Amino acid sequence: MVLKIINYPIILYKYLTKDLFKFFLLALLFLIILIFFVDLIELFRRSSNKVGVNYLSKANFFDLVGMAALKIIGNIQKILPFAVLIGSIACFNQWRKNNYYVICKTSGISLWKILSPILVSFFFIGIFSIIILNPFSTLLNKKYEILQTTFFGKANLQEFSFDTKGFWIKHKSKENNIIINANKINEKTNTLFDLNIFEYTKNNSFEKRVKAKKGVFTSHKLLLFDINSIDKDSKITNMKEYSYLINFGSSQLKVATKQPDKIFLFDFPYYLINMKSFGINISKHLIHFFKLICQPFLIISMILLSASLMLRNSERKVEVGIVSLSLVLGFSLYFIGDFIFALGFSEKLPPLLAGFGPTLIGLFSGCYLISDIDEIKHVKRKGSI
Repeated sequence: MVLKIINYPIILYKYLTKDLFKFFLLALLFLIILIFFVDLIELFRRSSNKVGVNYLSKANFFDLVGMAALKIIGNIQKILPFAVLIGSIACFNQWRKNNYYVICKTSGISLWKILSPILVSFFFIGIFSIIILNPFSTLLNKKYEILQTTFFGKANLQEFSFDTKGFWIKHKSKENNIIINANKINEKTNTLFDLNIFEYTKNNSFEKRVKAKKGVFTSHKLLLFDINSIDKDSKITNMKEYSYLINFGSSQLKVATKQPDKIFLFDFPYYLINMKSFGINISKHLIHFFKLICQPFLIISMILLSASLMLRNSERKVEVGIVSLSLVLGFSLYFIGDFIFALGFSEKLPPLLAGFGPTLIGLFSGCYLISDIDEIKHVKRKGSI
């Protein structure tokens, strides 16, 4: 008899966790199918707009389905919090109908004890998302970009590409071709440092190499200072100032870095250190890194917020207002988070605050509301005694 009493809560916790997991999987499956068809329709629309474009490969039905399928893993990462929110609302509503929570409450089991194994389980789902799904998502995103360039082309933007050896850009003009390399950059002042410029003729034969300590970028010109030039005959020339007429079509210096969703989780620290050492603004990538780390806690927040609203009342009837409020609160947390991330990208908020703030607000709010429910029940029980 003693063994049965001890095992009873464990069996109950397993059953309730499996119950929520079932609703979560159904919500996740529904969202995956919905987003897959939305992506597929968008790809068909883009494909139909290519009529008369002969220099790009033509995508057939199976190519477009394959491209939409490549985005599934990345979409799963993005919609996990929404799937948990919808699944938990549906599950907690079912608990109210079947009086599961009332039975647990009358047996002396607090809401925190009910939710603890569920929260631990879904925390590990969040860990699985960032450790396992993230690398697969990154690889599939790269494959998707290759196919997108093949079938739909790519905008020809004049940007400095960034790698571990600095910044590079190739510029073609009527007179010659030049390749510009800079070791450091200041995007705010449009200034380049420690430049190496390789100049070629139209036939790609080497003309000269120009080294400069500093260069100032404008929309139509690149001004160089403290120049050392070596031509194809090894003749060395020193100059104080020199300029190249380069039309970039913009007065703002642009650097093409890797998109944050195309970087492996464990590669982020090294890439961020490189970006900072070369003088690139790291706010966007740093906030995305923080957002990725917060994924397990955001999932937990969704469960806590939905439980605090759905299980506050023990009535069996479905209250549309509470369900709607839970959905609105969960979605608001996510979209307000995106707004705060945008403020962080524009450096109006510190990256640490922008990256962790929204998730921590949701987490602490959920913890407070759940504790408040348990406190109310405890006070009522004490008063009745």
